[in-house]
Amino acid sequence: MAYTNDSIWKSVDWMTICIYLMLVIFGWFSVCGASYDYGEIDFFSFDTRAGRQFVWICCSLGLGFILMMLEDKLYDMFAYILYGAMLLLLLVTPFLAEDTKGSYSWIKFGPVSLQPAEFAKFATALALAKFMNVYGFTMSKLKYSLPIVGMVLLPMLLIILQRETGSALVYLAFFFMFYREGMPGSILFAGICAVVYFVVGIRFDNELMADDCTSIGEFSVLLLIVILSALLVNSYCKKASVVWYILGIAPVVPCWLYYSRIMSSLLMLPGFNMGCV
Repeated sequence: MAYTNDSIWKSVDWMTICIYLMLVIFGWFSVCGASYDYGEIDFFSFDTRAGRQFVWICCSLGLGFILMMLEDKLYDMFAYILYGAMLLLLLVTPFLAEDTKGSYSWIKFGPVSLQPAEFAKFATALALAKFMNVYGFTMSKLKYSLPIVGMVLLPMLLIILQRETGSALVYLAFFFMFYREGMPGSILFAGICAVVYFVVGIRFDNELMADDCTSIGEFSVLLLIVILSALLVNSYCKKASVVWYILGIAPVVPCWLYYSRIMSSLLMLPGFNMGCV
């Protein structure tokens, strides 16, 4: 047992633990500053947000120490069981949770509220680790890649049904790990582009161009799609002529949209005609 304890402490990634502790400390000070009321100085009282957060920090450190002391075989043995249990809990959470600012993701146990979506993250990571540890695993085979993608998307869907989209988006970080394990870069690139298109489109959706009809967001997204398509062709086909052809017509599509919107607006004006009888 002494040898096991020594080997555990030697294998610990102390750099990661130090970064984690720094983030926890800075986060707790942020909670103290955000929830401070004039005249209130007892940050360790359970009646304050900072005090309750401090209790959770102590509990998490104690739980983390216990988890480090457990045999690694237990994680491999219960990985799928924990994952299945968390999926079941995510499924019933909307029926048990109360409305919390439009979200049904918090289950109350007396004075304590728990969010199953947070616990499902480590259960998903354990299940993925066990599945990807099988002999002959490779991301190039569909019999391996499809199940792990499903293992990520399934809890995401259940969390979105709880109206907790922010927590669901965290699961997309697993795709960076898939890329490291051999997932084609084009899939990751397509996902990042989809996020960029969405953000640009939403951010500038209400801002119109000079014609007061075409959205700047829509115009920018179309232009980005054409330019990034040219970059993909250059990366995979290595044909400069095709790339220059795409780049040559890149301004055409958004400009055609812009022109068609202007003409549509003009045709709606009373007394305007195109010379037709």
